[in-house]
Amino acid sequence: MRLHDLFLLKEYDDLETEKQGIISAISGLRADNEEDAKLLDRIYKVLNTGQIGQNISNAFAVPLEGEPLSDKEKALVVQDMTTIISQSDNDFKSLSGMTDMLEKGGVVDVGALDSPLTTFSNVFQHPAAVKVFHALKNYGTGKKQKGPGEYALACLTNKIRLAAGEGDLEVDGIGKVELKSAVSSTGGRIGYGGGSQKAKRAVLDKYAERIPTVMGAIGGKGGSLGLSKFVPALAQDLPLNDADSKKLREQIASELLTMDMENFAQPIIKAFGSTDSPEQIEDEYLKANFAWYKNRDDFDALLLCSFPNEKFAMIKNENDLIAFRRGGQANSTSISIIPTQAGAGREQWAQLTLNKAKV
Repeated sequence: MRLHDLFLLKEYDDLETEKQGIISAISGLRADNEEDAKLLDRIYKVLNTGQIGQNISNAFAVPLEGEPLSDKEKALVVQDMTTIISQSDNDFKSLSGMTDMLEKGGVVDVGALDSPLTTFSNVFQHPAAVKVFHALKNYGTGKKQKGPGEYALACLTNKIRLAAGEGDLEVDGIGKVELKSAVSSTGGRIGYGGGSQKAKRAVLDKYAERIPTVMGAIGGKGGSLGLSKFVPALAQDLPLNDADSKKLREQIASELLTMDMENFAQPIIKAFGSTDSPEQIEDEYLKANFAWYKNRDDFDALLLCSFPNEKFAMIKNENDLIAFRRGGQANSTSISIIPTQAGAGREQWAQLTLNKAKV
């Protein structure tokens, strides 16, 4: 008998009649152990009542309609999450201790989360919660375009909720938080939309005779050109000590970047006209990219999460972003001046990835 069938439209506090089937459906809990049955009951109830229960109701409301969850729908969601938590590779004692904390409001230290860099072990106040967070990371993804980890955080504390509309999370004491989670080795991009490969290539083709080194650098993966190769090639073709070359550099930068960032591109354009330093130009690019993204999505903070490396990074402004990029915890931003055809609208935006460095 599946757990799905056992919970459907039943009062869960009448546990005895279905205990054997319920327990046998969940790995790690023994069918003949009354304590296991009581623990399962506690997990279900804590997910079904109070603020955490309300978080679940809000998180899994009918997509696009904004309607509250029906009792039947909520029962299915809560039973799913009960199963996942129970199968999270935790022993009985650990899971019981974590459930104690859930009953008191949650297992997430929001104060620890609200720091430039921290670890899962610092944020989750019980060791079992780290395994539960991993187990829940993909639950609910795809609903209303929610990403990995959003539902998990909202369901593990009464201080974090899914934001209304297209937002990510509402976190007590911080505000609206945009979550970028990496479930593999690469992180999320801070932007979307913008110029196509064809449009970007057309800009460079106009000036091909003046920028032969740049044109020769095109042709990486899928006809792309990364920022790290573009900057030194442009410096070779158009030296800053020549007034006409400097003017043309700014013109090319303007035509390439305003189709993505509009007026937010101005500081990057000025940087192209004043320095040959790839790092300084990337810094200006990152600051402009962040400002554009924050203006478009209207958030108070950007939270990076790496499941493989079990780390978080909180970024609230452009200075935080530069500190993160230069602090030894970030992989390459993988910014493309010309994206691949498949990556147009994505690869020109900075990719923020927490690396394996120890905190």
